[in-house]
Amino acid sequence: MRTPQGLLGNRDGDQGSIVLGWLTRLSLTLAILGIIGFEVLSIVSVKVQISDIGQTAAQSAITQYQQTHNATTAFQAASASAESQGATIDETTFVISDKSVTFDLEKVAPTLFLYRWAPAAKYADVKTTVYAEPIEAGGQLP
Repeated sequence: MRTPQGLLGNRDGDQGSIVLGWLTRLSLTLAILGIIGFEVLSIVSVKVQISDIGQTAAQSAITQYQQTHNATTAFQAASASAESQGATIDETTFVISDKSVTFDLEKVAPTLFLYRWAPAAKYADVKTTVYAEPIEAGGQLP
């Protein structure tokens, strides 16, 4: 007994290539969008983190400077704090006094492709200038 066309099995000559082609394009599109989304979120994440890293490094420098009044040891304290979180401080921009500290901080976002591809590497390199003043116990400025 013969079944009506379309209820069971394929119609004559229909191999499902339309569905397979559509599914392949959809999969590739979603994969590309996922990679782009990861790249963007990685950079945004570092942009948010870098200010916290900078403030922590600045407070380390201020604390060290208040104890020793030595700019070199203060820079080393700030640099160690920043490097423990994957960031670097530009030594030429490091300025500290009893009242404040200022320096440039840089961190490379852990992207999949951007930081490896020379023309786009600048987008994965996140930089900021950090300025901080000493904070006494109780959160009051001196």
